[in-house]
Formats: sequence, structure tokens, C-alpha cells
Amino acid sequence: MENVNGDEGREVSGHDEAEALHDIEKAKADIEKAKEEIGQGMKDLDAAEKELDAAEEELEEAHRHPKIIHFSVDGENYETEQRKWTPNAIIKDFSGLDIATHYLIETDPHHQASFQGKGDVPFELHDGASFQVISVGPAPVSDGTARSGVPFFMAGLKSLGFNPAIAPGKTEHVYFDYEIPTGKFAGRQIKLGLVVPGDFPMTSPGGIHVSPRFYPNQGGGAHPTGGIHDSADFQQAVGGEWHYWSRPYTNWGAAKKAVATYMSHVWKLWDTQ
Repeated sequence: MENVNGDEGREVSGHDEAEALHDIEKAKADIEKAKEEIGQGMKDLDAAEKELDAAEEELEEAHRHPKIIHFSVDGENYETEQRKWTPNAIIKDFSGLDIATHYLIETDPHHQASFQGKGDVPFELHDGASFQVISVGPAPVSDGTARSGVPFFMAGLKSLGFNPAIAPGKTEHVYFDYEIPTGKFAGRQIKLGLVVPGDFPMTSPGGIHVSPRFYPNQGGGAHPTGGIHDSADFQQAVGGEWHYWSRPYTNWGAAKKAVATYMSHVWKLWDTQ
């Protein structure tokens, strides 16, 4: 009996020793892993400190030498060092129009936005931004007269990124490809035509000529379905189906007389459908 008990004691002692050795090896492995993690953590900390130093230096440099931001409002070019603006401040400082009856839109292909109802909300102005000031007045329906006179208007369209052409045999008729930017027809590719007055920019074009047809002819009524007629001149000269929208620019006399200003009127015609 005593011999048996002695053997059991030795077996238990050997088992405890094996567990202790296993715990030691595991502890060593944990220590090595912790050392590696600490080493990697020190590297990450060093990298983060360098990034912080670089960011602080860049910020200090920006304060010492503010970046000039270039932008345009209604086709006129401006520059500023101020990064934060409100839409109303841009309207007042660069167009001189009444913020009670106008709002701002951004017309960049990659930054299109309307600030209607957000006139006092600050935003960050980016370099190369372009804006148009939009009247909140209604789009009237009436007939208008148009006369010849194209070069100044075509130059303005080209500065806005369009590629205008003169309709064959109609030297006062200008037409160009146009992607509808907003409203329920946004994204549609169409053609727009304009008959430019001879004294532009003193007098603006009347309404717009549109191809293809969106609505049936209707002499009376309100925008967007009223005041629509066939556009025989563009149809004969350019081909395809054209119709005329009788939508003159109201209060042109008080507006900033530029091609971009008239094109903001066109923008609104599509936005209000």
C-alpha cells in the first residue's frame, strides 16, 4: 500500500512539473508577442507624430501664405483668400443683386448644387468654382422679338463650356447641345436654340427653342406647358423637331448683363418642372 502511494505521489509531481513548464513556455511566448506589439506600437506612434508635425507645419504655412481661390459668378472671374462663404454673401459681394429675390447655384460639372433656402448657411469655397445667380420670380409666358447679332453671345457660351453653331442660312440663330442639369428631365441630352438680339447684351434673347418636343403646342397658360409654339426656322435650318418656349428674361434691365446670367434663366426653366 505504501509503495503504491509513493508511486502516485511521484506521478502527481511529474504532472505538475509538466504543467509548470508549459506555463513558462506560454508566458515566454506572450512576452515575445507583447514586445513585438510594443515595438510596432512605437513605430505607429512615431509615424503618427510625424504626420501631426507635417499637418501642423502645413497649417502654419497656410496661415502665413493663404491660398488664392479663383471662382466666377455669372461668368465674371474673381479671387479671394477667404475660404468660408455664405451664398447670400457671394450674391451681395459679387453680383450686387437683391438676396430677397435671388438665390445661388453652383454649376461646376462635379459640384452642381442649389443653395435655394440656404442663403445663410456657410460652405467652403473651392478653387475653380463657378456660380450663377437665379431670380425667384416667375417665368412669364409672352411673345418676344429677336434680331440678329451673335458674336458676343457665342463667345459667352464658349466660355461656359458650350460649343455653339449658327443655323445654316440663319445668321441670328444660335444652337448648341445641352444636358438638362436639373428638374424632372435631368440628364436628358437635347439641343437648345436662341435668337440673339442685335444689341445684346443690352437686350436679352426672348425664349428658348428646344429639340425634341416635350409638350404639345399651347398659346396661353403658364410655365412649363403654356406659351409653346412650333419653331419652324430652327426645324427647317437644323432639322429635327423643334418648338419654341415663350419665356423672356424678366427684369433684364436690372440684371447683370452677361451670357451666364441668361443661362441661369435657362437653368431655372428646367429646374421648375
